[in-house]
Amino acid sequence: MEEKSMDAAEDHISKLPVPILQHFLSLLLAKDAAQISTFSKSWYTAWTSLSHLNFGDKFFYREVDDRKILSEKILELLNIVDQTLANQKKQKVSIQKFCLTLPSGHCSSNNVHNWIKTLVATNIKELILIVGGLVDSFNTLPEEIFASKGLNALKLRGFKLELPLDGIKFSSLRKLDLSNTYFDEQFLRALCASCSGLEKLSLSDCHGLASLQIAGTLPKLKRVWLRCLPEFQMADIVAPNLEDLYIEGCHWKLQVIKITCCKALKNLSLANVNVTDECLEDLLFNPPNLKYLNLSACFELQTIKISSDQLEYLALSSCFNLIDVELDTPNLTRFNYDFLDQLPTLKLMKASVLLEVELYLIPGKRLDNPWYSMLMKFLGNFKQSKAIKLDCWYWDAIVIPKDMRKKLVPPLHGTTSLHTKFEISGNNSLVDILDSLVWISPQLDTLSFVRDVELTRTMKFIYEDASAEDEKTIWRHKLKEVKMENFTSMEQQELRNYLFRLHRRRNVHCLTDRT
Repeated sequence: MEEKSMDAAEDHISKLPVPILQHFLSLLLAKDAAQISTFSKSWYTAWTSLSHLNFGDKFFYREVDDRKILSEKILELLNIVDQTLANQKKQKVSIQKFCLTLPSGHCSSNNVHNWIKTLVATNIKELILIVGGLVDSFNTLPEEIFASKGLNALKLRGFKLELPLDGIKFSSLRKLDLSNTYFDEQFLRALCASCSGLEKLSLSDCHGLASLQIAGTLPKLKRVWLRCLPEFQMADIVAPNLEDLYIEGCHWKLQVIKITCCKALKNLSLANVNVTDECLEDLLFNPPNLKYLNLSACFELQTIKISSDQLEYLALSSCFNLIDVELDTPNLTRFNYDFLDQLPTLKLMKASVLLEVELYLIPGKRLDNPWYSMLMKFLGNFKQSKAIKLDCWYWDAIVIPKDMRKKLVPPLHGTTSLHTKFEISGNNSLVDILDSLVWISPQLDTLSFVRDVELTRTMKFIYEDASAEDEKTIWRHKLKEVKMENFTSMEQQELRNYLFRLHRRRNVHCLTDRT
């Protein structure tokens, strides 16, 4: 009875319309779809007319020690790809998507050339072809691919691209992703001139390109990603609808960046780029709608001055020579900063009341009073921020000496949520950490600790209802209850003793532990 029920279910599925079966198969890797095609005639019909062929990134990779057996297996797999494409061409299937990753050295360029010619003949729409190997083992492409007028998306790795005699005719190309590929400025200029509808351009670890100039020929371009181009020295971009721009230099060779007429730019990230104060000022002047700015390892920067009512996110990382930062950003809701040893002078003129701050502290010198004074002054800019995350290399960095506390004002007076993470421990105890943090931020509702990959330990402070003129603070009698989660029994007892000593003349009603 069970077998009949199962057969009936299978027959029922097989009766679904072929387009629905094709949709199911298009979600699978080609080898899995081919296996399912043996279930019934309907499944086989759907497979032989399938327009999405995804062989994945493991199709040609096998764990075989014997080289002879491996070579035989590779030949068998090459034949499978050949037969599959030949069948789709015979069925006059218009292939929408073809995806394949090849190991270097196990297939000839003839295989790749024949596949591409077949795909172009079947009016390929999206082509993803990845070839592994070293940067000096680039593969060539047949010129037929550059005449593929129906191609919408192209992703290549491990190829050498040369300008064909008949030029480039990618009139429908929308997305171009090239990695570990060789081409020069002439090729890229011709491509940009041909692909007027290009929306996304991604170049990563590519060789041969010294400069990139986009001079208004790509009116629909929205995203540009330029990462680790060894010879790259200059970028000049004119793109009226560009929204996202990411540039990561290679060994700080990139010297010149010009972004003009990019009024739609919302997200800008620069990493390992020799951008100067003047250059950054010019960059930030043009895009009035910039919401996200990320600057990393820009060692030439000394001064950053931003006045924008649009900026919502600012991240500064490893800009070690930064001296002054001035922000007039009333809608800033996220600020990330990491530093080694030295902090810049920060003047936060305006920011959102919802501002969340994340600081990564790596003090490179011996901790002393100047260090703590510098840290307290920096934190004081965020005294009204509700949530702050402190990521410290070791926890001594935020244990403020008690003699200094008598001379300083708690910097985070309005902060109610404080999350701390430590890579390693220090000389101080957990009680010392708590004592310092509740001084730094006396109006805490939530305090959390995490060390390395341990569970997050949380303390929740619950206060009695206070009148408008009363101040909520864990130093005063309004603290009613403290709930602790994920602390050890010994830590719980130490923290209880500390809190009772802190409030020995006040009425803390109860302390609750959760493990």
